[in-house]
Formats: sequence, structure tokens, C-alpha cells
Amino acid sequence: MNFRKKYITAVICYLIFTFVLISSAAYAKEIGFQASMDRDVIYLGQSAQLQLQFQGSTDIPAPDIPAIDGFQTRYAGPSTMMSIVNGRMSSSVTHIYRLVPLKSGKFQIGPFSIQHEGDTYKSNALNVEVLDSAANASGRTEQQQKPAANLGDRVFVKMHAGKKSAYINEIIPLTIKLYVNSIGVRDIQYPEYNREGFSGGQFDKPNQHRETVSGLVYDVVEFKTSIFATMDGTYKLGPARIKANLVTQKRRSRHSRLDDFFGRDPFDDFFGGYETYPVELKSEALSLKVLPLPETGRPGDFKGALGNFSFNLEVSPAEVKAGDPVTLKMIISGSGNFDSVTSPSLKQHDGFKTYDPQAKQEGNRKIFEQVLIPMTDNIKVVPAISFSFFNTDRGEYQTIVRGGGPLRVLKSDRKEEVTILDAPENAARSVVREKFGRDIIYIKESPGPLTGKGRYIYKNPLVIFLQIVPVLTLIGAWIAYKRKERLSTDIGYARRLTAPRKARKGIYEAEDFLAKNRADEFYDAVFKTIRDYVGNRFHVPSGGMTADSAGEVLKDKGLAQDMLSRLINIFKECDMARYAPSETGGDKMQEILKELKEIIDYLERHKL
Repeated sequence: MNFRKKYITAVICYLIFTFVLISSAAYAKEIGFQASMDRDVIYLGQSAQLQLQFQGSTDIPAPDIPAIDGFQTRYAGPSTMMSIVNGRMSSSVTHIYRLVPLKSGKFQIGPFSIQHEGDTYKSNALNVEVLDSAANASGRTEQQQKPAANLGDRVFVKMHAGKKSAYINEIIPLTIKLYVNSIGVRDIQYPEYNREGFSGGQFDKPNQHRETVSGLVYDVVEFKTSIFATMDGTYKLGPARIKANLVTQKRRSRHSRLDDFFGRDPFDDFFGGYETYPVELKSEALSLKVLPLPETGRPGDFKGALGNFSFNLEVSPAEVKAGDPVTLKMIISGSGNFDSVTSPSLKQHDGFKTYDPQAKQEGNRKIFEQVLIPMTDNIKVVPAISFSFFNTDRGEYQTIVRGGGPLRVLKSDRKEEVTILDAPENAARSVVREKFGRDIIYIKESPGPLTGKGRYIYKNPLVIFLQIVPVLTLIGAWIAYKRKERLSTDIGYARRLTAPRKARKGIYEAEDFLAKNRADEFYDAVFKTIRDYVGNRFHVPSGGMTADSAGEVLKDKGLAQDMLSRLINIFKECDMARYAPSETGGDKMQEILKELKEIIDYLERHKL
């Protein structure tokens, strides 16, 4: 009987234990999915943090969340956590996203639905309000009554063409402007734009000024260039795109009572204050109509010049002797496509020997110099010269004729007689004088006795060396040409080749600022040096490079982990110095400069 009771008791205990294990396993497999924001009120020009937390697992990858209306989204990384409470262990992973608001208003974020290993998890929804300006936080009710503001109203790009219609090869001024109001923008790159059907040059150095648009004052960065169409038709120009980094303000640490007791750390504003966010700003596209040149009224000597030009002629000297040169200086000035301007045409040049003209351009004028040689003294006037062009302002052909002015040509002073000595057969030589033209040269019939003058010249070592010099010069020129060709075609090779030279220049600048104890300029020089070196060394864009993007570029390049950590640390130290300059000092700057030199030296010695 006792044995039976003990058996029943053991079976019950086993069932209870099994139930507990199954319940624990089932509980352990339960995964909670929750979304949260670090704040529910955001201002344009700031950024916020979206946290997607999975409680009960650490192996769920970052969800590919859909686009969120009114926000730009960027994945910042995961954060895992494990805890033990009352002997029970729990784990979680939180995927963090950085949100930058694009317009003001009230928005609902989520709910998000995620599938993982056949299971579907759904989060809660969040409500967020975006206000126009943090400076007017006290007037929140008043702001809610105002029309919604967009980030596109604070920073945007406009493109303007000087003409809406133009002729083939006509110069069209093109201006692209970046407008910025009450927001931080840095690492601005040169614009890129679609220009199919057009040819254009490089942008000039940008200039900065201020403009007032709709009552708001904007800081403007202006880029200018010129383009011209290569075919007739209607074309779409643009849109223009400018890549830059927005400097957004992150949320500060929450204020607690400990802050009141210990005092607020001034560096909190840096470590939790600002970050850069890459953006690509885009303008509206333009529609341009390109017209063909008319056939009606086209002059016979028209060579394709387009613009509004004037033509002047200078002759020097005005008095020459037959056989001496006369220089014609033909000056084309005005506005237009000077690449299409060729030398004016001589109408008639009988009695002149002509040479091809030489051209040079000086600003808004092109100069042609042509040499003429009058062959006789019967010439009395300069030959007429015509220049034809299509006036794009008037839409018609024009021809300007210059020349026809007096030219005094005198007889030449050269003698036409040549004295020739002839040796007859008898010993007594006589002198015979005959008259020939100036171009007749006497040919000696007998060379006379030949005698040696010394060593053969081809046996001279100097002559042998001089024969080798052209070959070596040709080989050197070929090597230089191949190197130049590779530099122009292989951009990556060209950037790698110039990377150490530019880095040395940046280090010299940093050393100079360090010696003068100018911390701001020092950290700017170090940041620019390491950013440009990494971009040139590994042929990646360097304009918007940050510590995170540098780590992504170098993580698969075989760089030692400690060197990678030191390189990323330089980026972070430079960013820190921009927002917390009081922390920097001479010793710290010496250490940063030493780190910079060692990293560049390492990368140059190890061909990664």
C-alpha cells in the first residue's frame, strides 16, 4: 500500500515537472514586438529615434520597414540586452532608426508588421507631431493654426536657364542655386544634372550671398556654367541634384533630479546633440526648345559662328617693300559661342602670298593674326576681309567687311645680279659675269682635290651619345603618354596616386595650426585630410564621409581592427572638437596628429 502511494506521488510530481517545463518553453518562445519613439514632438531641423524592440529574442534581423510619410528614415543599428530577474533570464534586441522630419503636422507611425521564421509580429502605432521651429515652442497652439511647413521650404535647389529657346550651338547661361534657411548644411557637392542633347563646361567657383524669398532670408550657394545644344528639338534639362549633409539636432538626455543635484554636464549637448544626415536635394526640370539655323539668307562664307559680334581689322605696317610681310590682326569681340568662331575670309588676295592665320582667345574676344607678303609694288590697298555670323539676338545672319584701306608697297632694294666665276680649260682664268634671277644659284662643276680634315665624325663618342638621346627621349615620351592616358581614363588610379601627396599637404597644414595653437583650424585640417585620403585611397565619394561610412568602406579592405578603430576615432574626435572645443588641448591635438600620421603610413605600406 505504501509502495502504491509512493508510485502515485512520483507520477504526479513527474507530470507537474513536465508541465512546468512545457510552460516555460512556451513562455520562452513568446516574442513581444513594441515600437517606441524617444519623443512625440519634433521640430524641423531636428531628428528623432524610432526603436523597434523584440522582447524574448536577440536573433531577429533589422526589419525592412516601409516608407514613413513625412519622414526620411535611416537605419542606425541594433542594440541587444540580457537581464536576470528572480533567477529568470530574458533577452531582447532593439533596432534603432533615425527619422528626419520633412514637413510639419501630425503623423501616425506604424503599426509595423514583421514576419520571421513563419511567424508574424505586429507592433503598436505611434503618434508624432512635427512643429515648424523649436524657437517657438511656447507658441505651440499658435503654430498648429499655421499652414504646415516642409523641410523643402528650408533647404531646396532651383535651376535657371538664361533662355527658354535657343539655336544650335548658341551659348545658354545656366545657374543652379542652393537655398538654406534656419538649418545646418555642410559637405555640399557640386551639382549634377541631366543634359542629354547639350554640351557644357565645368562649373565656376561657387559664390555665396543672401536672397529674400516670400519674406524669408535665405543663404544661397550659387553655381554657374554655360551649355549649348548640339541638335535641334525640344529637350528636358535637369533636374539638378546636389548632395550634402544636414546637421540635425538629436534629442537631449532626459532631465532628472540627479541633474539638479550634480549639475548638468555641458558635453551632453554634444554627445546627444548633433549628427549629420546625408540628403540629395533635387530641383524642378526645365524644358528648352532648340531651333535649327535658318537656310534663308545664309552667306556663302558663313562658317558657323553664333552670337552677337563685332569685327575690327588692324594692319601693320602700312608701308612695306615688295617681299616683306604685312600682318593682319583680325579681332572678333562680343558675346556668344567663341568655339564656333573661325578666321574671317579674304575676298581676293591676288598679288599676295598668304599664310595660315594663328588664333588666340582673350576673354570675350578672339584674335586672328595672318601674314601676307605683297609680291609686287603694284599693290595699293589691303585686301577686303569678311566675317559672317548668325546674330542670335536678332535671329538673322550678318556680314561685316573690313579692309580695302591704302597699303603702300615700295620696290625692293635687293639686287638682281649674281656674279659667277667660271674656270676655262687653259691656265689663264677669266671672269665672266652673267645676270640671273635671284633664285638661280651657281652649281660648281668640279669639287677640286679632297683632303682629310681629321677623325670620322661618326666615331666620336659624343656623336654616338647624341644618337641615343632621341631614342631615350621617344621612350620617355611614350611612358609619359601612357601614364597621362591612364590618369585620364582610370580615375581610381589617379586618385590613389595623388592620395599620399594630398595627405602630406594636409598634415603640414595641421602641424602649422598646431604650432599656432589654433584648435578649430587644426581639427578642420585633420578631418579634411583623413576624409579625402580615405576617399582617394579607396576610390569612394569623400564629400559626405563620416565615421560610420568610413567604417563601412574599410571593414572589407583587410584593415587591422585596431587600425580601423583608430581611424574611426579620428573622425569622432574631429566631430567632437567642432561642438565641444573647450575639451581639446595641445596634448590631445598632438595625439590626434600622431594617430593620423601612423594610419596613413600604415595604409601606404600595406597595399590593401
